[in-house]
Amino acid sequence: MNKLSIQNLKMHFSGVHALDDVSFKVNKGEIFSLIGPNGSGKSTLFNCINGFCEPQKGDIKFNDIDLINSKPHEIVKHGISRTFQNLQNVPYMTLLDNVLLGAHHRLTVRDTFNRWISQKEREREEALALEIMDFLGIANFENKYLTGQPYGIQKLVEIARALICKPKLILMDEPAAGMNDQETLEIAKIISEIRDVLGITVLVVEHDMNLVMSISDRICVLDSGKILAMGIPEEVKNHPEVIKVFLGDEAHA
Repeated sequence: MNKLSIQNLKMHFSGVHALDDVSFKVNKGEIFSLIGPNGSGKSTLFNCINGFCEPQKGDIKFNDIDLINSKPHEIVKHGISRTFQNLQNVPYMTLLDNVLLGAHHRLTVRDTFNRWISQKEREREEALALEIMDFLGIANFENKYLTGQPYGIQKLVEIARALICKPKLILMDEPAAGMNDQETLEIAKIISEIRDVLGITVLVVEHDMNLVMSISDRICVLDSGKILAMGIPEEVKNHPEVIKVFLGDEAHA
């Protein structure tokens, strides 16, 4: 099933409504994008989904499992992983070890002990990490330290760490932020392949409208915590209020 359901979600901070009665569903196999101006509630919504924030009202369900009040590590075990706009990498670890950090949720205390004493356990985890890194085109960098690596490679490490969790749904927070045009094209290809090749549903927050329009099955536009529009890319692109509030007149150019 692998469907994410957001129902009547409300979240406020000191009287400011970050989310105001937000409802939508992300279906299995979709690339679903959230867009909106800064302060529209996109990051707050992500934080509610993966357990960093607890909404005052509403429901969040994945595969009919209630995620409200769940801790982030519990939500990962339910099949949801996340990347971050601000990289969460450890600079003075290798790329491979940075990716392996994402596998911790699967390890019990016994597994952790076995991993340290058993070369076989370590090799099994490393094989999975290397497979993911190869998928992303960074397998030849596994033993290099992250510090000093190009920003694009560091972004891919962030994605790899989310993928080693074996998610059914991946939340991607501005995956193209800080990237040049060529790197953005590569990210667009990777996002599509995460869905098409790996079979993972994708929920994206992104400001690059060319990227969003090229990869999305559906788009939800947030403004001041409310849903302004939702639909396929062409519908959203031509929605009068979206043009006025977010996209600007150049959307028709």
